[in-house]
Amino acid sequence: MTEFRRRYSDQAPKLARQHISRLAFLLAALLIAVTSVSLMFVGFVATRASTQQAIENEKRLFQSVLSDQLRAIVREQIRVTSSDTSVEKLVRSFSPDYVQSSFDRLWTVYGHSKIMLISGGGKVLAESFEDYTHIIERPLGEVPELQTIADKLNSKYAMNRVRVPGGYGHLSLQGSDPETYAMMGFVRIDGKPALYGAMPVIPDKFEKTLPDGPPTILLSARYIDDALLKTINSQLDFAGFSFSESATLSAEVPSLPVANESGVPVGAFQWDSDSASTSLWPTIIPVIALLSVALAAMAFGIAWRIGQLTSSLQASERQNRFLALHDTLSGLGNRLLFNRVMETSVKELPDKSFAVLHCDLDKFKLVNDTYGHAAGDTVIKTVATRLQEVIGNHGLVCRIGGDEFMVIYRKATSRNHLSSLCGDLISSVHNPIALSDGNTAQVGLSIGIALAPDDGTDPEQIICLADAALYHSKALGRSRYTFHSDVPAGNGGTPAETLSGHDAQEDAQRERSA
Repeated sequence: MTEFRRRYSDQAPKLARQHISRLAFLLAALLIAVTSVSLMFVGFVATRASTQQAIENEKRLFQSVLSDQLRAIVREQIRVTSSDTSVEKLVRSFSPDYVQSSFDRLWTVYGHSKIMLISGGGKVLAESFEDYTHIIERPLGEVPELQTIADKLNSKYAMNRVRVPGGYGHLSLQGSDPETYAMMGFVRIDGKPALYGAMPVIPDKFEKTLPDGPPTILLSARYIDDALLKTINSQLDFAGFSFSESATLSAEVPSLPVANESGVPVGAFQWDSDSASTSLWPTIIPVIALLSVALAAMAFGIAWRIGQLTSSLQASERQNRFLALHDTLSGLGNRLLFNRVMETSVKELPDKSFAVLHCDLDKFKLVNDTYGHAAGDTVIKTVATRLQEVIGNHGLVCRIGGDEFMVIYRKATSRNHLSSLCGDLISSVHNPIALSDGNTAQVGLSIGIALAPDDGTDPEQIICLADAALYHSKALGRSRYTFHSDVPAGNGGTPAETLSGHDAQEDAQRERSA
């Protein structure tokens, strides 16, 4: 009996230990299961949140690039619309030859697809069809979309119009946001979706005045075609970037719908987001499996995974930020970075002066025609390296498109120093460039220089002055530099068509393809 009790008492604790063990395993399994489900939920939320955040960042970046494209159209129009000569020959009187030359310039130099001249009386006086200008007279009311644009622009004009001796003038455009005096956005014209800009024709020196009544309007547009999409995407590098005119959009891909001034949809830009197509599940599942083995490993896995998710998101944001501000071919800053640094530099005036150098390659098209576009890419990358080496840490070198470069230089702005610097730039670029097939290419460099604050304090004005100085360098024979202060009065810019020989054809063809 004693032995039996002893054995019974031994058995009871054993059964209790087995029960506790099973309960511990059950609780541990339940805890691991709950933790695993929680981790799966966290992983799902983190994946969805990171994807949505990345897409929102892409949308903000795209909207910024799109805004730059619209403002560029208005800036290019100003060369025609803000002019006493234009007031005389487009408003006070009507010169078909002047209309044609102005339209040709906007089409040839800036690549505007469609240009229209609209009178204050609401009639279309002229419109372009590629390189052909048609002088007509038809009611603007035939195109309701354009009538809405004209009505809204008339309201802006009325707010900016000022009375002057002999008629009316317009408030200065210097330092003004283009949205205060111009219309820009999206429109369907000739049955095609397009980006447009519209401005009233106004005097710049008030030697001519405007009559009473609504203004004469210049409207120009760029069709949303493959060429424009390629230009926009050169600053974005989005995969599958396209434009759809369909009213039904896929919810699986990021998109940005656009509408005309009346709110009628024009279409939508779409692209494939890398974040949306990248799944985090292949890395989360091994972590969950590891947590099933040990509770301690689960805690370590959660902490490690959260850190990896944060690093992944930060790396994605860094990559997007770099792609947003740099040119993918040359590695230099792009137009967006240039505009940001330009705005910052202007804010530091007059304490910190600077110079803007607008650089353009000479004979570059000949390289593409002779050796191919791969050779052209080699030339661009080599020139970018040489420009960066000469400028060093004393300025910012940006590629703003094609074979055009812009430099913001801060070290010294004396004429002697800048002359020496430009000479070094021209000499460096002029050196032969070795190509992959054993051939060598040789290009030149023309430079236009504008000084801040000596030549101006408005970013757009400074850029326009440097652009005008560049055209003057081209007109004088290329491979040289020109200070804007040396440009003859009344020769604010030299159109590409005034350049001579093969170089004129080269520049016109390059600008048209851009």
